[in-house]
Amino acid sequence: MSDVMNLMQGAPPTPDRQVTVADWRAPGVCRWSFSHVRQLLPTAPMPPVAAAAALPEARQDLSGLKVDEAGTGLGDFLRVNATDCFVVLHRGRLVHEWYGGWGAPDRQHIIFSISKSLTALLAGVLAGEGVLDPDQPVTRYIPETAGSAYETATLRHVLDMTVASAFSEEYLDEDGIFMAYRRATAWNPPEEGASSEGLRNFLARLPATDGAHGDRYHYCSPHSDLLGWIVERAAGDSFPALMSRSLMQPAGLASEAYITLDTFGAPRSAGGICLTATDLARLGEMVRCGGAVGARQVVPEAWIADMKTHDTRAAWLAQTDGPRHFPDGCYRSKWYQTGLPDDEICGIGIHGQWLWINPAREVVIVHLASQGAPTDPDNRPGLIAMLRAISRALG
Repeated sequence: MSDVMNLMQGAPPTPDRQVTVADWRAPGVCRWSFSHVRQLLPTAPMPPVAAAAALPEARQDLSGLKVDEAGTGLGDFLRVNATDCFVVLHRGRLVHEWYGGWGAPDRQHIIFSISKSLTALLAGVLAGEGVLDPDQPVTRYIPETAGSAYETATLRHVLDMTVASAFSEEYLDEDGIFMAYRRATAWNPPEEGASSEGLRNFLARLPATDGAHGDRYHYCSPHSDLLGWIVERAAGDSFPALMSRSLMQPAGLASEAYITLDTFGAPRSAGGICLTATDLARLGEMVRCGGAVGARQVVPEAWIADMKTHDTRAAWLAQTDGPRHFPDGCYRSKWYQTGLPDDEICGIGIHGQWLWINPAREVVIVHLASQGAPTDPDNRPGLIAMLRAISRALG
């Protein structure tokens, strides 16, 4: 940890302490960068509400709570799992928070693919206003996608990850389509002597594959960047402005959030949102309450109910390699239905990001981390067990 905490220290930092766009997601290095993304990448701000109300509190010390079969206490579990921020709400009240590494209460942390879940909430707001129709073809909103995998897809296919595309989500890819995608988003530097094509150009030529849209769940991050583009085109405003005005401010977020941009200003709505852990918990609480914050309905209640209960298991079970998460669950509007006894739902991001909502026990948990590996299937059951143990202890 001491070497990690020396990153980007000095004026200027020495080469061995420098973090760059070329290595910002590397093990160890990411402990600094995931809490300092706007110092590495172009970003756009998403302002909070002018005078946010403080979260009500009912604090408990949960650090000694046993959260796995080995009897590990919560505090030790969080340290071992490279946790940066950990926040627990029960019935809307702040019960427990913990910070490690570079995490801090007032510091934004990247949430990776939980960004997809938030983008879909914004789409739900616009659908409720009649600005978006999930049953319409993608080309109605983005005609530039003609000839791509999206040409005959609908917005609903995009929301549920059932577009028939030939994209492969290989996080450690160094020279294939996923690396081309990373470069298009400006998350990796362009190849030597080349310039970035930009995210929107990449999306407009995403390759199709055999099969029909809607038949098979196929996780593909570009679909959620396309959703951000659709939102902008349909509403006639920038994604950051829409997210701030239509979701974050109505939900009462207290701190400025921000989102990464490509070199042409396109937002990385699939994974580039950065915000504080407590503000992410506020959004989770809004979802737990059916899209409402107090008496204000932010996201249509029908959208949230559909997201929590609509059965997409046929497409979920048709995955080529079987479900990556939750064998008894499924995926709807960029949220996971877990199929667990309490009907928990969640948003998940690589490197250890989780937004966990247990409606039955009235619990919301945020886990933001800087784990070295993008995904770790062996670690996932223990983390889910931890989230469920806390929910049981409170509810």
